[in-house]
Amino acid sequence: MYGHMDKQPYGDGWDTHPCDPVIKDDRLYGRGSSDDGYAFFTAILTIKACQDLGLSHPRCTITIEGSEEGEIADLIHYMQNYKDDLGSPDLIICLDAEAYTEDTLTVTNSLRGCLNFDLKATVGTNHCHSGVGGGIIPNSFQILTNLLQRIQDFKTQDVLPEF
Repeated sequence: MYGHMDKQPYGDGWDTHPCDPVIKDDRLYGRGSSDDGYAFFTAILTIKACQDLGLSHPRCTITIEGSEEGEIADLIHYMQNYKDDLGSPDLIICLDAEAYTEDTLTVTNSLRGCLNFDLKATVGTNHCHSGVGGGIIPNSFQILTNLLQRIQDFKTQDVLPEF
């Protein structure tokens, strides 16, 4: 598991300190916890939860570094000096993503960023039994897929240049 522990933005202009948690309206807030003070605790507590529940887990290595966004000097140091200890992992979990709401577990599969939106295709205004209108009513899934393929090449997952 990989994470970093910067506190962005660290500077002035905030009503709370990035490293000091605050209780407001019976909730615990830690400005630095979302960028990225949570990584170390999440990694440790994930393993502890498996152990407390009697669940097995593979060998886990936790790497937490202190570089700022875009700077990877610390990470390069770990990778070069501890590659024998790290071995060849089957899975790398990067603890550096965004949660859209406090009620939603967010999982991303890329470091390219996230786009969260609702998309709806309406193809009729009346209920129609499939045996009566199946051939004449367009497939809403195909319509949405065609729309998304105007933005992203599904084979390469690249965003198309016109966007």
